[in-house]
Amino acid sequence: MMDGWNFVKLVHALRRVAVSISSQDILDAQVCLDRFPDLSEKIILKSLFIHRTQDSLIFETIWRILLENPNSSAHDYSEDATKKAVLEETQDSSGVGGQGVGRGSGGVSLTVKGNSLDSSHITNLIPFARLEELTSSGLEFEEMVQTILAEMDYYTWINSYDLAYQRNEISEETWYAHQDRRTSVMVEIRQKTLTAEVNNENSWQPLVRQNWLFKPLSNLTDEEKALVKSSIRKWARKLALRPGSRWKTSRRGSIDISRIIQQSVQSDGFIFRLSYRHKIPRASELVVLCDVSNSMASFVEFLIYMVTCLRARFRKIRVFFFIDSVWDVSDFIWEDDLVEVKQEIKSWGHKASSGFTDYGAVFRELAENQLRDLSSRATLVILGDGKNNYRPPQTEYIAQISSKVRNVFWLNPLDFQAWDELDNMMKEYQTYCTKVYRCRSASDLQRVVKDIF
Repeated sequence: MMDGWNFVKLVHALRRVAVSISSQDILDAQVCLDRFPDLSEKIILKSLFIHRTQDSLIFETIWRILLENPNSSAHDYSEDATKKAVLEETQDSSGVGGQGVGRGSGGVSLTVKGNSLDSSHITNLIPFARLEELTSSGLEFEEMVQTILAEMDYYTWINSYDLAYQRNEISEETWYAHQDRRTSVMVEIRQKTLTAEVNNENSWQPLVRQNWLFKPLSNLTDEEKALVKSSIRKWARKLALRPGSRWKTSRRGSIDISRIIQQSVQSDGFIFRLSYRHKIPRASELVVLCDVSNSMASFVEFLIYMVTCLRARFRKIRVFFFIDSVWDVSDFIWEDDLVEVKQEIKSWGHKASSGFTDYGAVFRELAENQLRDLSSRATLVILGDGKNNYRPPQTEYIAQISSKVRNVFWLNPLDFQAWDELDNMMKEYQTYCTKVYRCRSASDLQRVVKDIF
């Protein structure tokens, strides 16, 4: 049975990595653990604590670290025992690809003759001592994963199967089984690396860094990008229900004094009924200004996707791209796959830009050519890192823009300390902004969306 201390540690760890667990979830879990002792504790807790499919892998990793004691056999991985475990799973006695042993400390190559493995044996392919060595080396997480895969001959292994499949040397069934094993290897190695990092740092922070909510948007996998876009759609649906600032008459709400006076004048001073009012939505105008230089490309993708989801909330949306000049792309931003947008960035950017960001010139062009067309109720959202290539900031133009529109919000993907660098103009520009935000991850984006819109 799970003891109370491990239960508390499990809840704490899941909450640290942004898995939402309510008091009711905890109460339900305690009741179920007591009422159904024959059921797996892991299945009960996972079904009650995990409400999003994307959090399942995080749960599995935390469960392994806390309750499956991954270090217990870390020093029992002799090369002979490892080879035996792998070869026991042989399905294709002829093998595919090369032979040889792994280059790690005691590991074994995935290209050993006749190799066919399942996830229960993947752990034996790399000693935990080697993982501990890598986590103490100062490498980033992805660098460690790539190092381990290289030492296992992972890339030789998958390339040999790819080549064999192209030559019709293996069956479709064998090919698809290999695809499943390939996925298992990658998942297992990433989990083992995370476990080693958590043990090394004695903290859940490595898991936080790998959670899709907290990873930099520029480092997301395709699957994680899909999760972020799905979340943006959900945020947009919630935001669409928020009230605006107009009022209309209603049978409930605060008393509308002006309406009562108007009615009494029309009725010779008599008041026959009270009038009430409440807020109804009022669409305003949104203007988005995006730095599309190379360092900003991945962040622009998500901001534009957010804009497409929010368009129902605004009377008018205008989107401008810039590097050192401005161009209007409002007609290109309504496709979910953003293919036309990316093509527009590539083609127009080469024609109209030197390739070096100049915020001062951009604000001057916007103030001189576009300001008169902006509504005084417009909200301006700027996405940019503030790096100006040592050119004049020309703050007088952003001051003009700020005085014309209702709000100016700046989203910067750089960490706050980078705003103080000599080539960064954020300190000069933020004076003219309603608010500035660091926005480099999905969690940052969620906070900005809730706060601004």
